Amino acid sequence: MGLCRMSEEAVAKGCTLLDNKFVTDYMSEADEIQLKVYLFGLYQCFNPVVADNTVAHFCNALSITEEQLASAFDYWKKEGLVTVLSVSPLEVRYNYVKGTEEKMRYYKPSKYAEFNAQLQDIFPGRELSEADYLRYYDFIESTRLPQEVLLMAARYCVNYKGFDVREKYVLTVARSWYDSGVRTVQDAEEMISQHEASTEAMRMIAKELGKKSPVDIEDKQLYIKWTQSWGFDLSGILFAAKQCKKRGGTERLDKILDEYFSRNCLTVADMKAYSDEKQSLYDLAKEVTRIIGVRYENLDTVISHYISVWISQGFDKDAIILVAEYSFENNIRSLNGMNAAISRFYKQGCVSVEAINEYLGQLAAREKKIKAVLEATASSRMVTQNDRDAYTLWSDWGFEDEAILFCASLAQGKPQATGYITKLLTRCKEAKAFTVEEMKKLLSDQPTSQEKDRPAGKLERRYTREEIGSIFGDLQNYDDIEV
Repeated sequence: MGLCRMSEEAVAKGCTLLDNKFVTDYMSEADEIQLKVYLFGLYQCFNPVVADNTVAHFCNALSITEEQLASAFDYWKKEGLVTVLSVSPLEVRYNYVKGTEEKMRYYKPSKYAEFNAQLQDIFPGRELSEADYLRYYDFIESTRLPQEVLLMAARYCVNYKGFDVREKYVLTVARSWYDSGVRTVQDAEEMISQHEASTEAMRMIAKELGKKSPVDIEDKQLYIKWTQSWGFDLSGILFAAKQCKKRGGTERLDKILDEYFSRNCLTVADMKAYSDEKQSLYDLAKEVTRIIGVRYENLDTVISHYISVWISQGFDKDAIILVAEYSFENNIRSLNGMNAAISRFYKQGCVSVEAINEYLGQLAAREKKIKAVLEATASSRMVTQNDRDAYTLWSDWGFEDEAILFCASLAQGKPQATGYITKLLTRCKEAKAFTVEEMKKLLSDQPTSQEKDRPAGKLERRYTREEIGSIFGDLQNYDDIEV
């Protein structure tokens, strides 16, 4: 250990020195993680008293993965600011920060001498810095584009932005050209020609958007993407522009066209049909949430998670609204609860108003029969899910309503009458006694008076809460669940 060292308190309250060359020549080109890694590593280098100088500590302190840490140091290695002494375990040495003038030695002066002169001529009255030239060199080296193509991009930007345009803007335009397939001078000339041809079209689009600023290079690049890459014509773009007039400008228009493109809606007719369908779904989502009493600031989730799914299952608008009304009347106040009811109807093949009402009519008729069974036991209580399950079981065993009512009459005054009926019917089932006469011989010598079945009545569109409790009665536990 050395003669002197800083205390931990002094380290914590001290400072870490950062070379100005790093700020001027490196910082603007690095991303957030790369900057965090470099600065935290520099802090560790300046403060050796900090014991926990490990990969795990780096990752934990910066909330990054080991892969991100290694990638960041690899970036600084290529920039010459660090040397990776070992990959596993990771060991890094920080180097002297070389300025732009020192990095220039990586490029032969003769290679870019003519380029430098022509580039400076494009910017009269403003002397380009060494850092400016370096960024142009780096772009040419990384893309392998001819120098003349980059000069053409610089001239084009100066024509639109003036002599004060910076190299970052020029390189952004050049990158856009490169990403669009520009590789030669001829390609660049064609790109410029497309830009010029798009001027009048973009003026029309800007007018439709309510945009008063002049058409710029970014607008033209978007137009080329919309027409050349995505396949829209001017009429289609203008149709989409009307949907975002004075709301978001070209940025929102780009998102709308992206949505149309993803749905393969490239003509005005296709776009209009999709827009109408989308508006119809929005209106339906708004109506459903209003009926069941829930509120959403953004209905996109309601449409994607529920409405679109129900429509794809075959439910029509009226059927969905009908289920929403029944859900509300049965104290179901959530989309999850309503979705459970929709699922039950779907399993029964009931996706229209008529089919749903017919199914509910059958359930209502069954509910009346179960109620009659309870009344035969001298009970006036409400029908429960346990009663419904028991009635279904008895029917599955092969007992007709008349036979069930007979056993119910024998259960008068009995505690747990439903269970008592099940015991009697189990005994009859084992003895294969399924008719009332057979059951009388088995269970009793005295005939029992029974109520005659009452007709279910004419099917109506609306059913009471009690009548349709069999399908909605146990769905209320969904009310506390939201997406």
